[in-house]
Amino acid sequence: MMNKTQLFGINIDVLDMSGAVDRLRNWIEGDNSGCKYVVTPNVDHAVLFQENALLREAYEGADMVLADGHPIVWTSMLSGKRLPERVAGSELVPQLFDSFNRNGTLRVFLLGAAEGVGARAAENMKSQWPNVETVGVYSPPLGFEKKPEESEIILEKLAEAKADVVIVGLGAPKQEIWVSQYADRIPATAALCVGATIDFLAGEKKRAPVWMQQSGVEWLHRMCSEPKRLVKRYARDAWIFPQLVLKQLFGQKHA
Repeated sequence: MMNKTQLFGINIDVLDMSGAVDRLRNWIEGDNSGCKYVVTPNVDHAVLFQENALLREAYEGADMVLADGHPIVWTSMLSGKRLPERVAGSELVPQLFDSFNRNGTLRVFLLGAAEGVGARAAENMKSQWPNVETVGVYSPPLGFEKKPEESEIILEKLAEAKADVVIVGLGAPKQEIWVSQYADRIPATAALCVGATIDFLAGEKKRAPVWMQQSGVEWLHRMCSEPKRLVKRYARDAWIFPQLVLKQLFGQKHA
């Protein structure tokens, strides 16, 4: 049985980065029994999880749930449900590529990001990870998730590509809900719901400096990079998330 801990109602796998990569490799190299999918909860996801029933369903069906966010890990420590470390989706993907580039080959499909970004990501990947082959790139139109015919187009492209892994960068909660709804039809071993990772691979967006990542203020870098899109979200999260932490700690002590 997999070792999990529950925070904010989310069942999170107690895994470090190495353990997460090893589990993915085992899936990819083992018998293909259908598409397994990975979600990576951060503060924003924890807030959305409380109010979005479809996101909760997606999380409940996920095959691996990884803590992407220092506040999630810190809360686990305070509550005695210690998670070993943050496992960010944007770091998991390059680590997985590194693993296969050293030993093996990997076929990848990039689903998401703006038009043209996936192609630039594929070029960068080709030079950095020669043993990782990008077998398909697709940027769905806005609102695709509301049109079944658009989802069928995506599934057809995935079927043609025969990828081992689908890197899904459609934004939360859209990516988790879509993958959950179509997981039994996705012709790949694994689908990773990893937000802006395709943008990072393309160099379209810059990661925060390492010291900001390690000190838990990467959100500040992202907010300053995309203020129109992120200020409102982070303001909401800054109000709601501390309440969730108090509920987690207080509720646990009085359970």
